[in-house]
Amino acid sequence: MGPVGSGIDWRDGQAYAPLLLADRSIIAWEWLRRDPGYRRAALAAGGLDGRGEAPAPGAWGLCAFEHPDVAAPRARPFWKIEVHPAVLEAAAECGRSEDDSIDLGRLDGVVSVVGTGCGTEHVLICDGLRAIRLDIIEGSIGAGSVQFRYRLAGLAYAESKLPTLRRFLAHCRTGRFSRSLHPAETRAARWLSMLRAHDAIAAGATQREIAAMLLNAEAAQPKWRVGSPSLRSRVQRLVRGAALMAAGGYRALLNDGRRSASQ
Repeated sequence: MGPVGSGIDWRDGQAYAPLLLADRSIIAWEWLRRDPGYRRAALAAGGLDGRGEAPAPGAWGLCAFEHPDVAAPRARPFWKIEVHPAVLEAAAECGRSEDDSIDLGRLDGVVSVVGTGCGTEHVLICDGLRAIRLDIIEGSIGAGSVQFRYRLAGLAYAESKLPTLRRFLAHCRTGRFSRSLHPAETRAARWLSMLRAHDAIAAGATQREIAAMLLNAEAAQPKWRVGSPSLRSRVQRLVRGAALMAAGGYRALLNDGRRSASQ
């Protein structure tokens, strides 16, 4: 099976524009939902292909399947901690102090998946473009108002969790996503250009069409490869980058940002 499209017209830049403000975990979802293998597995898990058999969602880095037709900002992907180091682990205890407790059920945008066979609750606070992920390894947020004990061990491990902890505490205090703690990704425009290039290829577009639409209208001219060799090189790099991301390179987006398949 060839590459799976997104159902979006790749020529429509406005359709992709909201992702310029999305967390990398949301952008990674946009790549995963285009994966033909994931699509088959998710539809089979939902009994939508008539078989009802599929690999576990963990094979795709998720705690639970999300339907591949659901795009951001409606999608709510629950990435596993093994592929998304920013997931914060915590224990939930009945609150001893009202001032230091919170009922996550009262926060807008809170989604929880309960039970993985080992008692963990997966919690996602998400407005469609920004996301905070927690794993509740002891207790339950279903207990109402609870206090949290956070698991922050070692140096590198704790460092990878601190941004999530800061975002979570700020959201609990204000009920909003902090703009300063959820800044726009500096390479988002590049990632979206690759995503559009991937969708263009899936739609049967040529490199010339991709270059003319995404890079420079000069590519629409005859003999553009000869007349604009730098433009030719740019679109080739863009297409190669899209192929690498589609082949699983998007998982690097889930790391702490120090390395990425798009660099």
